[in-house]
Amino acid sequence: MNNIIKWGVIGCGNIAQKFVSDLQYVENSTLYAVASKNNERAKSFAKKHNAKKSYNNYDQLINDEKVDIVYIATTHNFHYKNALLCLNSIKPVLCEKPLCVNAKEAKHLISVSKEKKVFLMEAMWTRFLPAIKHLINNINNDVIGKPKLIQADFGIKKPPVKNSRFYENKLAAGSLLDLGVYTINFCNFIFDLKPNESSGFAKITNQKTDEYAIYNLKYDKGRLAQLSASVSFATPHEARIYGEKGKVIVPDFYHPQKYTIYLSTGEEIKINKPFQGFGYQFEALEAQNCLLNNKIESPTFPLENSLSVLRTMDDLRKEWGVQYENDI
Repeated sequence: MNNIIKWGVIGCGNIAQKFVSDLQYVENSTLYAVASKNNERAKSFAKKHNAKKSYNNYDQLINDEKVDIVYIATTHNFHYKNALLCLNSIKPVLCEKPLCVNAKEAKHLISVSKEKKVFLMEAMWTRFLPAIKHLINNINNDVIGKPKLIQADFGIKKPPVKNSRFYENKLAAGSLLDLGVYTINFCNFIFDLKPNESSGFAKITNQKTDEYAIYNLKYDKGRLAQLSASVSFATPHEARIYGEKGKVIVPDFYHPQKYTIYLSTGEEIKINKPFQGFGYQFEALEAQNCLLNNKIESPTFPLENSLSVLRTMDDLRKEWGVQYENDI
């Protein structure tokens, strides 16, 4: 592999547009090829973002020897199938969150990645943002003492139109997999632990997806999380971390550029970590560095972390009676 990483992109939706736009901020990285089952959409995407190749078939992109790594931006229900196709063709993968619909799928992908020694990472961009890295360092340095409770919400208002990726069961829709995945990951990052218990309540739609939900997580060392997600009403997108010596409030916690530390002494510390673009460049840079250093998984965000979150979401969905075709 040369030092210029050539990206291939599967899926040409909104998040793919943002991701490839942010590649401009990653040195020695370029968009090389895109693929969509809609040929005109692939051509339009390629033209807009200066990709050299466009395909109307995923296999063609994956078999293109010049593609160094594939970013998968399809809907949740296709993540496992698309990622497995790449791994079996010895093509490194950065896959949008959630990595899969359930832990069983993810466990198999991870085993294939390790067996074939091919890079695989979930595109949980939050973990690589400057503000989050700085916040984790603050927490580890005991700025508010030991964190004991985290509260976080992620609610957006989307109309329940036909074929919506937020409502359609066949697309593995619902608030938990689409938005709750951020709240759970955030808590795991801050506590540096995986939850050992979960419980919650959800409003279930006629399509048997979770429209909105609240859920609690219990961690070792007495640490707790109170979380919520919604696809039918908006919430502030804020995280609050409470510790022995104060609290931290993180606005837009899933892609923050700032946060404030409130100490029990009355002192306030404002942290600002702005970035250019949308913020997807940092996960791309992590994947690129792993490739150039012959790593098959990220040391910052190991695959076990993705698997753990899916296990938690599996447990919650089982409690709510939410099941997808991928589960059967």
